[in-house]
Amino acid sequence: MRYDENGTAASVERGLRDWLSRAAGEPLAEVHRWALHPPGKLVRPVLLLESAAAVGGSYDRVMPAAVGVELVHVASLLHDDILDDDRLRRGKPSGHARFGPGAAVLGGDALMFALFEQVVECGGRGVPEAAVLRAVGTLARAGRRMAQGVARELDPVRAPDPVAGYLEMVRLKTSALLSACCEAGAVLGGGSPGQARALAGYGEALGVAFQIRDDLLPYGPEAGRAGKPADSDLRNDRPSLPLLLAGPVSADPEKVGRLLVETGALEECTRLAHAYAERARRELDALPPGPHRTALCRTAEALAPGPWRAGGTG
Repeated sequence: MRYDENGTAASVERGLRDWLSRAAGEPLAEVHRWALHPPGKLVRPVLLLESAAAVGGSYDRVMPAAVGVELVHVASLLHDDILDDDRLRRGKPSGHARFGPGAAVLGGDALMFALFEQVVECGGRGVPEAAVLRAVGTLARAGRRMAQGVARELDPVRAPDPVAGYLEMVRLKTSALLSACCEAGAVLGGGSPGQARALAGYGEALGVAFQIRDDLLPYGPEAGRAGKPADSDLRNDRPSLPLLLAGPVSADPEKVGRLLVETGALEECTRLAHAYAERARRELDALPPGPHRTALCRTAEALAPGPWRAGGTG
């Protein structure tokens, strides 16, 4: 899935190629090239660019930051694959399967620090220093929250309400970076504090919809085309929403899909994803009308699984 009516993803891909060219010959260059190609959905950099443009900023000034958020996202995937012992990523061996866990960890570490280099580069393109500093702080806080979310996923607290625990984990693990991309885009683009808050709220709700959709991938028509093995969550006892809603499930993947349908878990997941996508869309009412607000709205639409039904509640 990639919704990108303004062609920003192609610009990000060029930026990623340029970054790789500048890093050619460095000790971790092959790890980075392997992890970054083929590019994924590029949701995060596109969100940053469209958020900046929606408040009156320019793509060119914030493009380094857009490249940077994709670098940090790919870093998180390198590390996640080690934690989950997933041997495949985007249809090819994962970073640690190809280069070993040591190189994959170091490659991910380097990409995380590269994010801040990229954001600082925006200052050389005319973004005020104060805005660069605020964006760095926003993205740094998101990195800490992501780590907290993964820690919760690895050792989930068996709360009385497992769905509430799941949603809090998702707000940390997934929504934190999406929200920070949107907020940083608004800050770097010169938006007002109110616009930055609205876009942060948009990104947070969008992140929940995104993660629920990701949880549904192994059980829908896109099974087998997801970025990681379809049985990863079941095999690693991860708190996937469909499995939580269905209650105790067998470890036999062939029986799981049928149980999720019979218990209504898949239908409830779809309803919740639509509700959060609609919540994200409503946050955009704080922005001036225009093609970039429309693009952000349609991104929310594209991330909802199945037919889009506006007007949901969550």
